[in-house]
Amino acid sequence: MKESFIAKKEPWEAMMTATALQELDFGTISTLDVLGTDVELFTAGSGAPLLFLHGIDGVEGAAPLLRELARSYCVYAPWHPGFGASQRPENLDRVDDLGYFYLDLMAALRLERPTVVGSSFGSWVAAETLTKEPGRASELVLISPLGLRTSHRRESHVTDIFMLSRRELNERIGRYEPELSALPEDRLRREMRGEEALSLYGWSPYMFNPKLSGRLHRIVCPTMIVWGADDRLVRSEYRTRFAKALPRAEVREIADAGHCVHADQPEQLGKLIGDFAGVKNKA
Repeated sequence: MKESFIAKKEPWEAMMTATALQELDFGTISTLDVLGTDVELFTAGSGAPLLFLHGIDGVEGAAPLLRELARSYCVYAPWHPGFGASQRPENLDRVDDLGYFYLDLMAALRLERPTVVGSSFGSWVAAETLTKEPGRASELVLISPLGLRTSHRRESHVTDIFMLSRRELNERIGRYEPELSALPEDRLRREMRGEEALSLYGWSPYMFNPKLSGRLHRIVCPTMIVWGADDRLVRSEYRTRFAKALPRAEVREIADAGHCVHADQPEQLGKLIGDFAGVKNKA
């Protein structure tokens, strides 16, 4: 990475990072300037480049998987604009906007054709990005993806997480964290920023772009969709529709895993990604 891409952290950003992210101690956290927007960026490992786009639990929630991937890849994992300590310009308020933003981020990092891995909300972001410039990734992995229509009339295919209490959401995704009142201030700030940003991007319409289904055919790179067999947020009808929207994609299901496959089965998922990308790279 070129030194000129790294910007100095503001004091409040440094405070939010210093004690809140011990789970990411196997890599480094810096600030990347993307056309005037400072983005918090985690990097780890060496090897072929891999861009990881986080889900509803942030980069820190994916730490177990990132540790596995860093054994074989040079991993770049930014916090989306508005999450963590990443800035969010006022004119960036839709996931469609994030798609263009990540094309600029890849250009800033000089990532030519990385492996792109997205989880949950991050899978939606990854899909939006590659429908715009399909050749920008060597392969794509979508873990528990969102982005297609989440309900039909009165039938819901994806649980509305904004209607759940924090405790109920944690139970659904298998995340065990203390109550907000028990969190240190730096971690609380990060959690609140992430929840605010997620509601901005995914509130209405709920967690989907009505135009995405008509664009997914543009993704030409080898693609793998991964679901947790015990996902309590996404129903089977939705999974089937995603597979049909990407007819060239391989679909894999991991046992004993819920929506956050990256946290439930990081070793198995890391191996699955490595095997998939490795085979495709040799083709």
